[in-house]
Amino acid sequence: MSGNRGSVFSETLQEITNTKLQELSKRRSAFETTRSTLLSRLKDETEPLKRLELLSQGVRESYGIKTTKTGQDLSGPSKNPDLLLELKNLQRFMAQSKYDPSITPKMMQSWEESLLRHLDKQSSKLEYASLYAQLVTEWLSTEKATAAAGEDVEMNEGFEDVGDTMKKEARQGWEKVVFEPAGVDDKALKAYLLQLFGLKEGPKPAHAKAFLELRAELSRFENRLAAPGQFDSVTLTWVIEGLLASDLLADERREVLRDFLSSPTILAEVADVLNMRLASLSTWSWGESVAVEQQRKITGIYNVTMQEDVLQAIFLHYIGVKWSVFLNYAFKTFRSYDGAWKSSRTKIPHLDHKRREYYLGTDSVRIKPSVQITRGQILRKHYFMAGLMGHEREKQSSQEGEEEANYSAQPQVPIQQAAPHMIAQQRVSKKKKKSVGAPGGSRSARFMGAVSAYGASSPSYIDYSPTSPDFDDDDDDDVEDRRPMEDKQRLIRLLSAEIALNKSLHGDITAFHSAFESWNSLLPHETILNVMALLGVSEMWIAFFNKFLSAPLKFFEDGPEAKPRIRRRGTPASHALSKIFGESILFCLDFAVNQATGGHDLHRMSEDFWFWSRDHEVAKTAWKAVSDFSNATRTYIDFGKSGTVRIARDPALADIDESLPVGDIRWGFLRLSTHTGKFEIDQKMVDKHIVDLRRQLADKRKSVIAFIQAWNTFAATFFTSNFGQPANCFGRAHVDEILATHQRIQREVFSSPSPLLAGEAAPSEPITGVVAYLKHLLRARFGVSEIPDAYLFFPIELGGLDLRSPFIATLPIREAVVADPGKLLETFAEAERDAYARKKLAFERGNPTAHFKAVNWEPENARERETFMGFDEYARYREDLRYDFANNLASVFDKLLEVPEGGAGGIGQASTELSAALAGLENGASNIRQGWGAMEPYWRWVAQLYGPEAIRRFGGLNIVEPGLLPMGMVSIFRDKRVKWQG
Repeated sequence: MSGNRGSVFSETLQEITNTKLQELSKRRSAFETTRSTLLSRLKDETEPLKRLELLSQGVRESYGIKTTKTGQDLSGPSKNPDLLLELKNLQRFMAQSKYDPSITPKMMQSWEESLLRHLDKQSSKLEYASLYAQLVTEWLSTEKATAAAGEDVEMNEGFEDVGDTMKKEARQGWEKVVFEPAGVDDKALKAYLLQLFGLKEGPKPAHAKAFLELRAELSRFENRLAAPGQFDSVTLTWVIEGLLASDLLADERREVLRDFLSSPTILAEVADVLNMRLASLSTWSWGESVAVEQQRKITGIYNVTMQEDVLQAIFLHYIGVKWSVFLNYAFKTFRSYDGAWKSSRTKIPHLDHKRREYYLGTDSVRIKPSVQITRGQILRKHYFMAGLMGHEREKQSSQEGEEEANYSAQPQVPIQQAAPHMIAQQRVSKKKKKSVGAPGGSRSARFMGAVSAYGASSPSYIDYSPTSPDFDDDDDDDVEDRRPMEDKQRLIRLLSAEIALNKSLHGDITAFHSAFESWNSLLPHETILNVMALLGVSEMWIAFFNKFLSAPLKFFEDGPEAKPRIRRRGTPASHALSKIFGESILFCLDFAVNQATGGHDLHRMSEDFWFWSRDHEVAKTAWKAVSDFSNATRTYIDFGKSGTVRIARDPALADIDESLPVGDIRWGFLRLSTHTGKFEIDQKMVDKHIVDLRRQLADKRKSVIAFIQAWNTFAATFFTSNFGQPANCFGRAHVDEILATHQRIQREVFSSPSPLLAGEAAPSEPITGVVAYLKHLLRARFGVSEIPDAYLFFPIELGGLDLRSPFIATLPIREAVVADPGKLLETFAEAERDAYARKKLAFERGNPTAHFKAVNWEPENARERETFMGFDEYARYREDLRYDFANNLASVFDKLLEVPEGGAGGIGQASTELSAALAGLENGASNIRQGWGAMEPYWRWVAQLYGPEAIRRFGGLNIVEPGLLPMGMVSIFRDKRVKWQG
């Protein structure tokens, strides 16, 4: 059903597109014939007034302006009001010229030139509309040829053999893992979980009581989920919209879902079917088999994706979303339970609290704003249970290409039995010492580390818990769609700011970054079901989850005769249910680290996690908790993506304990320098992806539109995202490094000799970048020369090809970014000293009795009652409490984390010419639109840079008249995801 509806829709749209392109061709032909005839007649006419009459009539015919029998223009709306006004005025001026000698031939010559310019502009518009039509035709024919050829796509430089080998190896490794059980020690796992949550016999601590509350709430949730009639048109709308925003379904099935949304009748039928399916949940199954296929991601990794039918996808997504929203609420409620989740806030002794009030006033003991408040808000809002949904309509918002670049320190091993030996060797060779392993040389040796005890005692304290009225939790509500790439970018900004702050104030910080290996593929089913049972999930739902996990799979490419195999390990990628299983297990990790470290937290996004502390012992304790969790759950640390960095002012303190993971801290193309404490672009890693970019572009060059889509996704989005978003904590040098790297990418991708020119006409001059390459293709294939840059960079709605520039995306921020982030902390240090001096002076000039009356307390020692506190005591809680001077630590921390708006360093104001052209645009969805303030900084830059040329060539910003482009078909190829070749 799905394929038929999608294909019928596509065929109908293609017929409409073909008709539109034919009409466009006729219109251009008619115009050029009229224009040619008119210019020919002008050659034989020398009388200025008659030439004007011929031209004005010819322009009317060319633009399709209707006139009455007497030659008067018909009134009514016009697409060219300025031209129509000019023609009307010209008609009056020509009548005047018959009598008035002041109308000179020179004036009539200027009117003639103006009319000729209108003809030239219309000719250009139709020429580029025709070119666009040819590009769409080229794209459609390429798509058909690719579909007919299947995977046998021509590749250059022997790339196909390499890609095919990688694909086969990836499948073999995947199959050897997922169809065999993990061998989890159920008894040991249950004992670990019961101990972790305090559920063993005896008095129950606060976190055990919170856990029992969670179980009770889960039982009530299951009862609500059993209510009849859950599916209706409203429910199906948000479920389908959520599926369309995910990457679960192939393009054809996505087209089917869009058809569902447009038909109330279909939605009603689907609701009936799914309500019956939910009512008989105990008998649900996948059916005889589910097809799976490999898909190459832009990172070069092959994902194995399931291709279930659309009804199954809707049903499972609904259930997954319901569980996700509930568990998000349940886990956050657990966290806020008084005494359950430990706090990392400094406990302020009661005496310190009173002394601060006496010397500084009552506001000095407030915690808002403070660095600790900011830390807590960021963690809770963006990283605690980030994989779960805050509400049913929440979507994962991302552009195609916003994926983290894959890095591994050693070659990927498809079968994991050999991996521990490889990594043990790597760790010994790097550290020159033997790593501690589990008895028997089992795989758990990879993540066993030295055990260290860490604890502290404290006297009477003022403690700020999440239930305190001064505790700021305003920003914890999940009200927005999530942007995973933005959250990842924020994480490296946060670490960069923490490094700068801790190095400056404490002289030392230890950070580690790690990830679990092949999380979706290796996650043990036994671990999943044990954790869900511990949470209180009923036997009926446990049975359903087990059937969901134990899917009968067979590869699509193996044909219908292949027998399905039952999955014994791992979870289906991109499913909402898979995310709730993963987050439920990793909730245990989050809690384990929090309890072990006395209140410190992991910053985690799915299986990828980060930890830092100014106390090296705390970092060791955190890693020990990670190791214990891994051993108990039979999950595996990917040491190829793990690393530890210790940055200290004193080199003697820079040693890293052998229990911590060895390697660099990396994200995307960035590597954290142990010397500077800053993230820097790894140019060698960039080199490998430049080779892949050149290969992918060579595969897409048969269609200019497909080429641009691949370029935008890979060069403009993937590379730019993985260089890190410019921010104050990175400084301006980081922006300059991004720009220089993009310059190198273009130079190396298009430099001669290049596979991108194989089979194409030789260029007349060296090709230095993507613009020159595209202009060469368009000239060689379609005979169009002197192509304006606006045609390449303008949005599709204005008739452009929507080529994205990574330079324009970065440059507006350059001037707005703080040049040297270190200066911010220097400014803080000076401001803090000045503020202390002012407070001291104010105290010494004041009356001690007034201080006593304000807080009803005073120091016992008479000398202390008259002597202001020392600077160290004043600054002791600079991260925990409010300090009310300009450039205080909280404001500097916020400034370091800030990503400046592009408008601050971009094009602040449009030129008079551009403003007039913008005002002439129709209100629509174009990125270049009326209202300068409503445009993004990127599009302001594009409009001002390329707009004047478009105005001169086409009479405005519309390169092609609205309505001439086949926008229906264009919207389809904009929505299609790029298929990357292996």
